[in-house]
Amino acid sequence: MAAQLGLDHSFDMISQKGRLYLKSHQAVYGVGLSVMLVDGALFKSDTMVRRKAGRVLIPLDAATFIARSFIPDVTFEREKGRLVVRRESGETAPDKKGKPYRAGTKDRISFIVIDAGHGGRDPGAVGKGGVREKDITLKVARLVEKKIRRKLPSLRIVVTRSDDRFVELSGRTAIANRQLAKKQNGIFLSIHVNSSLSGKISGTETFFLSQNPTNEDARNTAALENNVIILEEKSMQKKNFDDVDYIEAMMLTTQIQKESAALAGAIQDGLAKNSPQFVSRGVKKADFFVLRGALMPAALVEIGYISHAKEARSLQKESHQREIADGITAGIMHFISRYNSLIQVQ
Repeated sequence: MAAQLGLDHSFDMISQKGRLYLKSHQAVYGVGLSVMLVDGALFKSDTMVRRKAGRVLIPLDAATFIARSFIPDVTFEREKGRLVVRRESGETAPDKKGKPYRAGTKDRISFIVIDAGHGGRDPGAVGKGGVREKDITLKVARLVEKKIRRKLPSLRIVVTRSDDRFVELSGRTAIANRQLAKKQNGIFLSIHVNSSLSGKISGTETFFLSQNPTNEDARNTAALENNVIILEEKSMQKKNFDDVDYIEAMMLTTQIQKESAALAGAIQDGLAKNSPQFVSRGVKKADFFVLRGALMPAALVEIGYISHAKEARSLQKESHQREIADGITAGIMHFISRYNSLIQVQ
């Protein structure tokens, strides 16, 4: 397809990610994914991108979407078992401003990916007495999973870790992105515990991805959570968080940010109502590496401060963990109900 349309193509063997270019147009895909980014818009295919005999095979519906986004007058025809690309003018159409070709409408939320922060060689924040963030997040994630499974039995649930293991930051959203396909949208939720140099700060807060942090506290929280990257292999650090990936993540934010903000707001409201003994610190935005590249509504929730003596004790109690899980679940249910109802009226 690239040769027939005169597109430039680059492919990274390590990340298995490729890009197609034509003038100001750009499409980004990943081998093993059914979703791609085309001129800043998401497209979901029926099937995933594959590699075979050294060639990249892009699904026909995705190829059509890319071609019509780049060159409006392009058509595809099958002749003797092979795909032939034709253009009405016989030449590449001039670069046009405006919306690219669109296919279909938004899809209903049909799955959720629950990410228990940290794990394995990464303990996360550590409080007095050796209490570890990774243990608390796993327990709360398991409770959220059980509650959602009971309240929303039709929703598919995926977890990034079910035990004490290390998962790279980018690997968490990669797990989520692999679930995406045509008519399959989802939610990515990462669960964490906060920490501060001050033992007086307490409360819950929920974040969505942005390169412009709400305030210095939000910037510091993201920096604390992003420190896990030093535990990853140097080759993975370069692959997952280089400048190109950062730009791509920000491009995705422009499309998904409003939905992610709504998700974060619903979760924070649920926490405020179900766990009122600790202050609600509200919804904030910051550049969390674990949220970069998520191709769906995504949020990171800080369920309390491990550095606050009273809150740290509560976070270790099953009763409080259940309250937190109830709040998160209530927020997720509200968001899904609202999101899917808006899809129906489009």
